[in-house]
Amino acid sequence: MANPPVEAASARRQKTRDRLLDAAYDVFADVGVDAAPVELIAERAGFTRGAFYSNFESKSELFVALAERENDRRMEQVQVGLDTVLPSFDGQKLAALSTTDRVDVITGIVADFLALQGDDRQWCVIEAEFRAYALRNVEFGRYLVEHETAMQTQLAEVLERTLLGFGQRFIVDPIVAVRIITTAYKDVTVRGLLAGSDVPAESDSELHTVIASVVALFSEPTSPDAAT
Repeated sequence: MANPPVEAASARRQKTRDRLLDAAYDVFADVGVDAAPVELIAERAGFTRGAFYSNFESKSELFVALAERENDRRMEQVQVGLDTVLPSFDGQKLAALSTTDRVDVITGIVADFLALQGDDRQWCVIEAEFRAYALRNVEFGRYLVEHETAMQTQLAEVLERTLLGFGQRFIVDPIVAVRIITTAYKDVTVRGLLAGSDVPAESDSELHTVIASVVALFSEPTSPDAAT
């Protein structure tokens, strides 16, 4: 039987953690990781220093929680994009196209998919802060490598299932394709930030073509007879 007081306390605690994570997201983007004191994060969330330490033992623990929450959110958004874009596409036709035509078709799919992912520039800044911090903190560095590998593995599994639905399969380890795609995505995002561009990576037509080319060149029809 459920215990209402316990459930209420748990819900309040989760709400407090979420507000602290939301505040940390903005503070880290504004002033950086090292320059962000716990007091500022707590104040921005509307709490005291004590409230922070009742939820997180350290800023490093906060980093981990924030990274994992953002990863979950992004994977959910990826699935939303796939569920929205893919049902209207005939996968059997893709398998019968030449490589050049496949790139053209996949480019359109990528553009539609990325348009549903939202502006990722602020998270790119925070990730850069995390990476700089990790270079000076071996323990957090190990975690960051494990975190990135886990996320890439998730994306690779999703992309592999998606291609199979199109009658395609990778001819390389899916992780390789995902690493190339995510590297290209981050590069476009960083270059845009450095140049002061107002255009997010999700809207970059060159990136759409790069991702489509990786998918097309590193995959083949599951049935050899489907190729033309």
